[in-house]
Amino acid sequence: MRRLLAATHGRFAEGIGETLRLILGASQPLELLNAYTVPDFDMAKTAKEYVSALGEGDELIVATDVFGGSVANAFAEYTASGRVHVVTGLNLPLLILLVSMLDSEDPTEEMIENAIEEAKEGIVYVNRVIEETMREEEEDDF
Repeated sequence: MRRLLAATHGRFAEGIGETLRLILGASQPLELLNAYTVPDFDMAKTAKEYVSALGEGDELIVATDVFGGSVANAFAEYTASGRVHVVTGLNLPLLILLVSMLDSEDPTEEMIENAIEEAKEGIVYVNRVIEETMREEEEDDF
């Protein structure tokens, strides 16, 4: 079984999880980890606990906020097993795609790559789109 964990610095995981559930419904297969929000938080210990809780045959996909950050790095320690997959650059389109693809028959690596590629399309500089659309409309008017 695939498990999905949004793990971020501060309360970003909580916020993006709340937004995801607002859009997709309350019962989504998503775990949340708000790192460093309590005194004496130990990221290495917390990552180890999540990985140790995996059942036989389970995989853990960890969506984190920052590449090279302590949250991603703590989980990256466990990627050699092939059961832990770390994805950085967490955003809402990526999270929606990962949740919706969890039951996919595709290999996990392929599923993650597909989700990343599709999520990139959600990053748009809207000003440019408006400019291009207006320019096209002006050209069509002539």
